Amino acid sequence: MAEVRLYGTTSAGGALSVEGEAAVCGELVAVVWIDGTFDNNVTAVISTIDHEGASTLLTIGAGEGDNDEIFYPREIVHDMAADVLTGTAGGDRVKPLAVGTPKLVVAAGGNAKSGGCILYIKDL
Repeated sequence: MAEVRLYGTTSAGGALSVEGEAAVCGELVAVVWIDGTFDNNVTAVISTIDHEGASTLLTIGAGEGDNDEIFYPREIVHDMAADVLTGTAGGDRVKPLAVGTPKLVVAAGGNAKSGGCILYIKDL
């Protein structure tokens, strides 16, 4: 399992954009959010980027990233006719594919505040 650390310090305007050192190809198992010194109500988008563009893995809304936390993102699956499958016991969810270079974008993090996340990615 790969561990990808995306951590940095915000600009004076509270923004941060940091990319991983290398591309990944696997299933995203978990995201460990490190609130660090970010202001409350920070927002963040964790994605992968490649030649096709960006693919969002997790969006952290205002208030959701105010403390250290572990997130387990999952996606809804589809049947062979591309219809959404909606099970009542959560059996209709899969780990998202993480293909490309991991990226963290933070907004409203505060002036010169530090924080980020660690992605745990299971190789395919």
